[in-house]
Amino acid sequence: MSIIYVLSVAPHAGKTAAVLGLGEFLKEKGIPFTYRRPLGGRPVEAGGSITDGDALFVSRNLGLEIPPEELTGIVLSQEFVVEALQEGKKGLTERVISLVRRAGESGKKVLLHGYGGFYAGHFLGLSAPYLLREIPCRVLLVMRYEGLESLDLLLKVLEDLGENRVALLVNALTPELSEEYQGFIKPFIQRQGVKVLGEIPYDAVLAGVSVRELTEVLQARVLFPFEGDPLVEDFLIGGMQVDQAIRYFRRSRNFGVIVGGDRSDIQLAALETGARCLLLTGGLYPNEIILSRAEEAGVPVLVVEGDTYSVARRVERLSAEAPLRHPQKVKQARDLFVQHLAEDLLREFLEI
Repeated sequence: MSIIYVLSVAPHAGKTAAVLGLGEFLKEKGIPFTYRRPLGGRPVEAGGSITDGDALFVSRNLGLEIPPEELTGIVLSQEFVVEALQEGKKGLTERVISLVRRAGESGKKVLLHGYGGFYAGHFLGLSAPYLLREIPCRVLLVMRYEGLESLDLLLKVLEDLGENRVALLVNALTPELSEEYQGFIKPFIQRQGVKVLGEIPYDAVLAGVSVRELTEVLQARVLFPFEGDPLVEDFLIGGMQVDQAIRYFRRSRNFGVIVGGDRSDIQLAALETGARCLLLTGGLYPNEIILSRAEEAGVPVLVVEGDTYSVARRVERLSAEAPLRHPQKVKQARDLFVQHLAEDLLREFLEI
């Protein structure tokens, strides 16, 4: 049984994109494989079973016919977590190990999809260090390099990985940190005996948020129906004078504007410079002129409770944590994986 376990040093590092990239690579090379997620945190109902939403998305996206009840070992629903904290749960590790062993009986390679950061699930005895004692595998670690704190955490994770064979994928590397990383950090990591498969640069599309995600998470009111699901790559706050705002908007692409519902001047400027959506704060509705212009241009208008600053903070968190779902993001993730990973090192790591 050949198992590749995709884990991350910290949460929201890009594990789902890495799993999709690995899966597409194996498909392209004609290597049979299957997929499981030992631990999941987005409960959804499918086929009469509760499974993990990310796992269901990945399996379907890769064209794998896996029964929903076989996708995920443990799903961390709110009810499950409360019960585990109050009363404890037994046999969880055995349940996960059994899931992985059943997957391996096919004789195919098994892609395992980690949850959260490296130590997620520790309170249940299901964090990566616990599971790796029972699951012989190779580990692909995904990391966002955001400064020396990232390196400290990586070194701690490497200690806890012990003798497991490890490779590293650095994701969302920003231009500001690229020189530091390439000049000093990467050589240091390689001296620790870790193969670095590649670095995927920060990408605005992958950091984007769809209008439907905004609507759901912000519990926004949509003022008229719109077609498709526009992806917003950048969010600008409309708190300045109109002439400044226009210059600001014209320098941006695929942007949304977060602005008070009473600032019709900024709203009009945003519509005239190509905004992809308007987020109107304070629970205030726009005037009829703005509404008419927006509907004519097909620009969604969302009304959100809360002041502009607090809404902007929520959107910022959503940009960092939004799941990989939008078709445009999935395609971009796959393309970047192919472009920036060293195929010879990847083949060696996968033993193909």
